[in-house]
Formats: sequence, C-alpha cells, structure tokens
Amino acid sequence: MQDEPPYTGSDGFVYTREFALELSAVWNGIDRLEERGVSLEAIGRALDQDWETSVIALAQLGRRRP
Repeated sequence: MQDEPPYTGSDGFVYTREFALELSAVWNGIDRLEERGVSLEAIGRALDQDWETSVIALAQLGRRRP
C-alpha cells in the first residue's frame, strides 16, 4: 500500500511581484505563528486582506532561526 502524498508540499516557490519565496519558509512561518497562539483563521484573514505583504512576512518569519 502506498502512502498518500501530503496535502501540501514544501518544495517549490511562491511568487510575488518582487520575490520568489520558498514555500517551505511560508509554511514554517505559519507553524511559528500557530505556536505563538495565532489561529489559522487570523492568518487566512491577513492573507485575504493583503496577500503579498502577508506571504512575504510569513516567509521572513519562517526563515528566522528559532
């Protein structure tokens, strides 16, 4: 029996007007915010309001050393 592929992969990039951001950095940023008590709903609202700024901030947070 084969394992199902993950729902989301961490390979690849997210593209903004100025940057190509590592998808793994974005996911790490989401994980770090969740660890700090920020809900996925709140993260989703931020992405809906200003996707580009939010995804850049998530990637920067995800690339920081713990």
